[in-house]
Amino acid sequence: MPAKPTPPRMRVWVTRSEPGATALARAVEAAGFDVAKAPVLAIRPLPFTVPQGHFDIAVFLSLHGVRSAASQVNHCFDRAFAIGRQTAAALAEAGVSAQAANVESSEGLLDSLPDVQGKRVLLVTGVGGRNRIAPALAEQGADVQRLDVYERTPVAPTIDPKQIDAIIVSSGDGFRQAVQVWFASKGASGVPILVPSDRVAALAAQLGVSKVLRCEDAGAAAVVAALRQMAGANG
Repeated sequence: MPAKPTPPRMRVWVTRSEPGATALARAVEAAGFDVAKAPVLAIRPLPFTVPQGHFDIAVFLSLHGVRSAASQVNHCFDRAFAIGRQTAAALAEAGVSAQAANVESSEGLLDSLPDVQGKRVLLVTGVGGRNRIAPALAEQGADVQRLDVYERTPVAPTIDPKQIDAIIVSSGDGFRQAVQVWFASKGASGVPILVPSDRVAALAAQLGVSKVLRCEDAGAAAVVAALRQMAGANG
């Protein structure tokens, strides 16, 4: 009896910005998927002035913030917290010990922070985004200083929808830009799109896509787990 032909491997479009795109692509490839790595957002560092005074806590919301500012601000705080393990690892490389959130999201980070009542908090981030953490910390009685050290700019890579079986997005802004590129390339609205949170998933209706899969968070392990679940269901 002839052997069954080996089914083609699922090809996944990784849309997140660098350096996270390369790390995520490696994890996805190691899990047995093919990858089209084509970020839809580019990161541009911004000039900034290190705030005066000392902070009890510094919070880093992305790898971009670490790369842009860690070496300049590492003298002005007592404790550091990171939104995820990769961000914490980048801080370690910069000589800063940081605690990573258990769940890689704004909510997960807020749950991981200590009592901030009366504390000075430095929030190292980029222009735009959700702006969820600063108001939440202020409500808890913290004196929050937001430091924008980079900005995101949209990119329109060339893709072939016929070669893409699923799309991975890592943020609301990335979701919007990826869908715009996808539809401009004549991609179908039913392509599976993996998202990092319910909040990002809720954008699907207004963006005109119909199949969104919720990952546990934006980390590589969560994305791979969701891809495996999807591949198993399709198999």
